[in-house]
Amino acid sequence: MPNSVKTSFRDSIVYGLGNIAVKVVGFLLIPLYTNPRYFSVDDFGIIAVLDISGLILISLMASGLPQSMMRWYWDKDYSGNRKGIFFMSLLFQIFISILFCTFLIPAGKPLSRAIFDTDVMTDAIKLLIISSALQAINNLINTLMRVQARSVLFSVANLLKLITVLGLTIYLITVRGMGISGIYLAQVIGNLFFIILLAPYSIRNSKPYFDAALFRSMSRFGYPLLLANFASAVLTAIDRYALNTMALLKFVAVYTMAYKIASVLKLVIVDSIKMALTPMVLKKMNTSDNHLFYKKSMLYSSYVLMLGIIAVSLFSYEILKVITRSTSFWSAWIVVPILALSVFFVNMRETTSYGLLIKRNSRVIGINVVISAVLNIVLNILLIPLWNIFGTAVATLVTQIVYWRLNYQSSQKEYFIPYEHRKVITLFLTGAVLSFAGLALNDISVVPRLLLKTLCLVVFPFVLYLFNFYEKDELQALKGLVRKWSDVSKLGANLRSLKDSEKEI
Repeated sequence: MPNSVKTSFRDSIVYGLGNIAVKVVGFLLIPLYTNPRYFSVDDFGIIAVLDISGLILISLMASGLPQSMMRWYWDKDYSGNRKGIFFMSLLFQIFISILFCTFLIPAGKPLSRAIFDTDVMTDAIKLLIISSALQAINNLINTLMRVQARSVLFSVANLLKLITVLGLTIYLITVRGMGISGIYLAQVIGNLFFIILLAPYSIRNSKPYFDAALFRSMSRFGYPLLLANFASAVLTAIDRYALNTMALLKFVAVYTMAYKIASVLKLVIVDSIKMALTPMVLKKMNTSDNHLFYKKSMLYSSYVLMLGIIAVSLFSYEILKVITRSTSFWSAWIVVPILALSVFFVNMRETTSYGLLIKRNSRVIGINVVISAVLNIVLNILLIPLWNIFGTAVATLVTQIVYWRLNYQSSQKEYFIPYEHRKVITLFLTGAVLSFAGLALNDISVVPRLLLKTLCLVVFPFVLYLFNFYEKDELQALKGLVRKWSDVSKLGANLRSLKDSEKEI
């Protein structure tokens, strides 16, 4: 058990560094995107709608292939033909991407008119379609690196891609004056660069192979996940589409800014933990200590995430003032705590759905996400006319709670895991109170405000101690961890111990 946690912790850190780089690049571009010299507030809203449209396209093009490949990659019946499984998946993914481009690129102008009531965005939409098709292929290569626990290669390759996209985006907007189209041209080139960079790795892990029976099994598993991924992407996009339809592009822009701040938590913490844990979950599904590993993974990831939620919620006001070039975006801090707390239930959903993954019950996931998407649409219709972006944020939080609960109940029926509910409730309520405390502090002067917000963050672990959150073994492990990593002279040896832990599993 300790070695599994150590390895998951190590990979989560490496993936996290890579995901931090993604967010750093994103934040470096925010001053450019909010600079009135290059983009208006409405332009920022258009970029937001195009970005979420890209997520929907990728979810359709991926066809559930990454999840299917990951599930069968560790299946003991196919352990000798993993290169063939990757080859078959990659070949089909390339075919799907080409098929989508063939049909959608000619429809660029009608799509621009349907979404924005103008054909000005035609070129940007065509570039978005190509970029999404390439990203779907990239996702499969990323999945291979994840199942092989190649976390360093994963992070380095994606970091090089991000640097390429960042440099090209700045150049195409500020020098070439391409505007919104320049954003998506940079993404096309960056995705092509990634594929070329990892071509030797992909070839080494491929072997010409096709098994019709296996392909049908993977398709049956993947098809419900395709629907689930599509519905999940729609669920992510509904809020901005709803604001675009029922309100103004200005509200789309402000809400998107708040969403970008809160989504740091999902990308850097939730996604990093998921990347590290999912392969480990499948590796350990037949071991004796798997239930302990699963329940502690959920609790510990929730703990780390809540620290992040409190920090982002408290300091969102200051962050917005630093990164934006227009005061129009500063009001976004009002909804950041609500969106940040919704990420807590995203993580809960990911870490309490292991039973559905182990039992290959992907159909239930698809049903649950469709129910959640319908609920989100209804809530947005009801709440946007009343509260604008605040109503959209509340709709997002409520939907994520319901979505988690549906998946949790379904997963527990398939594969029961004794999660520590009292601790999770204590964690959430304590974190929620501290997160909203920042809303009452933003009117005071900067120095006492920052000191009080920092105090709210620091006291969080100690408040949990008062509620008997920690077990004796956990307290001892934390003390040992502090002693180990506080000795700077042994930093190299400690880093090597994380690397060596993988061999001990």
